Amino acid sequence: MQKIFHSHGCSYNVEYLYSDNADMVRFYDAQNESHSRPLSNLVIVEPSYGYLLLQYIGDDAILSGSLNKEYFCEEMTEDIIRFIEDSFPKIKNVYLPYHIDFFLVDRYDEYNGEY
Repeated sequence: MQKIFHSHGCSYNVEYLYSDNADMVRFYDAQNESHSRPLSNLVIVEPSYGYLLLQYIGDDAILSGSLNKEYFCEEMTEDIIRFIEDSFPKIKNVYLPYHIDFFLVDRYDEYNGEY
């Protein structure tokens, strides 16, 4: 299932990855996804904007993850929590402690098929 997250004038695509005792939420820009054609020659890999992991513990849940500060800010936290609760109704009105890191990328390693 795919949705769009809106907060503070920003909009990002969201993808949900489900499993038995945890779910993953990925934030990204759909325009940068290039899955429609085979990979060959030069491949530019656009990183996602961040991930959140929702783990179920008994009747409660915990939320953790990292969001790129280039796209997200701490002022969006309440909107993020509300969005997660609306996306996963079984966690509405349960104890949901969270830890979200807002990070800036200072370097990365990449292989693109050219070198």
